[in-house]
Amino acid sequence: MMHSMAGAAFWSVLVLALWVLAIGGAGWAAVRMIHQPRRQPPPHLPSPLDILERRFAAGEITHGEFDEARARLREHELDV
Repeated sequence: MMHSMAGAAFWSVLVLALWVLAIGGAGWAAVRMIHQPRRQPPPHLPSPLDILERRFAAGEITHGEFDEARARLREHELDV
């Protein structure tokens, strides 16, 4: 009779310990998810016109080349 009571007590404590671990783990995971830093959005990529304007400002292309390339970009925008 003593053996069966000791076994029942052991299983009761084991089940209680597993429940405590499961609830504690779920609580830990929830707190960790809430306090996790937000991901930063991807950096803004410059548009083709921005790149063209930067190249013109840096003197890499002439005014005529700038106007021609800008006209091509505008034609492409109308096609899309």
